[in-house]
Parts: sequence; structure tokens; C-alpha cells
Amino acid sequence: MLLGVPGRAAAEPEPEAGAEAAAEADWLTHVVVPKETFDSIAARYGVTKDQILRWNKKRLGKKKWIYAGRKLRIKARIKAPPREKISYTIRKKDTWGKIAKRFGVPASHVKAWNPDTVKRGLIAGRSLKIYTDPKAPPPSAAVASAGGGSSESGSVTPLPEFKVRSGGIGVGAPNRGQLVNGVRLPESDMVKILDKDKVWGTSHTIELLQKAIAAFRRDSGYDQPLTISSISLRKGGRFRPHSSHRTGRDVDIRLPRKSGSNKGEAPSSIDWTKTWALVKALADTKEVEYIFVSWSRQKYLYRAARSAGATKKELAALIQYPTKPKQRTRAIVRHAPGHTVHLHVRFTCTPGNSRCKSY
Repeated sequence: MLLGVPGRAAAEPEPEAGAEAAAEADWLTHVVVPKETFDSIAARYGVTKDQILRWNKKRLGKKKWIYAGRKLRIKARIKAPPREKISYTIRKKDTWGKIAKRFGVPASHVKAWNPDTVKRGLIAGRSLKIYTDPKAPPPSAAVASAGGGSSESGSVTPLPEFKVRSGGIGVGAPNRGQLVNGVRLPESDMVKILDKDKVWGTSHTIELLQKAIAAFRRDSGYDQPLTISSISLRKGGRFRPHSSHRTGRDVDIRLPRKSGSNKGEAPSSIDWTKTWALVKALADTKEVEYIFVSWSRQKYLYRAARSAGATKKELAALIQYPTKPKQRTRAIVRHAPGHTVHLHVRFTCTPGNSRCKSY
């Protein structure tokens, strides 16, 4: 397959002869990128291969084959965001597998896009051409490492699937950006939403959040809804009194409380064993950048984790405590003043979304 230009979607006014009747906004043009197939394009837009062939019967002809740069007209059921062609700078210790995993594409595709680099090898500082696909991962792959939740037969109880509309992405940094085509967290028996207008997020965030909470409930036996107080406003942007929460990636989750406890901020009112299970479920997604918790409360979380069997080596990568607040840490759970009764969780950017930035 020849190298071509990245796929992009643009509305077209009329379907060609033989296509099904549709609203003008439903029709788009997809420009094929290297290594794409009819099946992968169909899955991207929520249609079938046969439909794509029927809609493009005249332009494809009898051969019915595609190549990079070829245009296809599609009546999309899923409004997927445009793919982007980006330049990735190779890092030390990078492998084809690591780079592919980072962008959520097959390693064979990355190699096909960069034949010259395949010949000379990966060299730190040089660039690779990547065709990204900024959309949330499929539900079945979102929390593959959560573990636990055995059924009576001894097998792992599968997590429910969460169908989240694709296309919601964050643009810019958490404290300066905005949310494009945001997705609202749906109400369910898993969550209690305080304000429906304040729980908009990226497709990536909303799907992973629900999967993590489901894994937490399955593995811990917690059967009460978790309170979600804030994510982002519908279009992101400034969200008082928060300094961040602008790009749909920051989520405030109130800590699980002991049954019958008072609603105050006393550490004794928090179920730290369940809180540790929640933190672990979030971290196991491998898609959480930070979890902010006041350092004074981290010691209770740390003790609960140790009691649950976590080793000091494992916790060094997860919890800042006992490292002091002003000391440098690479742990996921970090100190932030005022975070005494809730977790502030920041999910990663949607894979392939180059418009999303960290601080």
C-alpha cells in the first residue's frame, strides 16, 4: 500500500447515485491513510464494509481496492474526529512496540509508515511519521489489568461494556484549555452526580472512569454510588473555583466513607481500605497521569495499601508518602492542599490527540 495523506472528514452536500438517503450532515469524505482497510474504516464510523462498497460503487469500480490518499464517501453513524499526521521524536530505549502502544496503533503500521527508519534502526532524536487516531480505546481493552472479581466458577467476572460516543477531546493544558464535543457522564447506580452541567469530559475520560469504577466495585465489593462533584463544563474553559478542570480530563471523586460515619473531614470517617481499592483500580487503567490527595491523608492510604499486601516497592510508584510534600516524586498520588475528602484524578490525553497538552 502506498504512503498517502492522513484521513480527514468533511461534510459533503449530496450522496452519489445508489447511496441511501441521508441528512446532509451525515455524509463525509474519508481520505484513506496508509495501512487502513475497509474493515477498520467501517469500524471507525460505525458502519459496515458492504455499506462502504455500496456507497462508493462507481468510484471503486470492479477492483474494489483502496490505497493511501483515495477518497471514500461515508454516511457516518459515529462522528469520529479527523486522524492526524504527526512527527514523533524517538526517545532513548524506545522500541517499535513501545511507540505503537503509545499511539494505540499496530507496530507493523508504524514500520510501514517509516521504511527508512526500519533500515537504519531507531535512533534517539530522529523523527517518525505517525498517523494518529484520537479516539477512546474499545471498552474491552480499557482496563485489561484490573484483575480480581472472581465468580463462583473461579473465573474473573467480566466488566460491563460502556458505550461512549467518540469524538470528545481536550484541547490545550488542563488549566488553560477547552473541551471539544464533550461527553456527559451518564447517571447510573455506580455514581451520584451533584450537578449534570459540571460532569462533561473527553470520550477517553468518561469511558475509563466508568470502567475503573466498575472494576473497583467488582474487586472491593463496594455497592454504594461514588459521588462525582466536578469534571468540566460542557465546552470546558474556566471553571470556578478550580484552577484546572478545563479540558474534560480532571475528575473529582469523593472518598468512600465508612457506613454510618459523619459527613465531616475527620480521617476516621473515611474507609481507607476501599479508598486504596479505588486508587488501584484507577491506576490499573494505565491512563491516569496524577491523583491529587493532601499529604496528611496519604499516610492513611499508605497504611491501608500495606495492610492489603502492597509492597513498599510497589507503593513507591503509586503514592508520594512518606516522601515529603515539597520533595520531588514520580508517584501517581501526589500532594495538593485541600484534597482531604476527595480524589482529584487527571486522566491522560486521548491517544493521538496532539492538541491536548500537559502542564
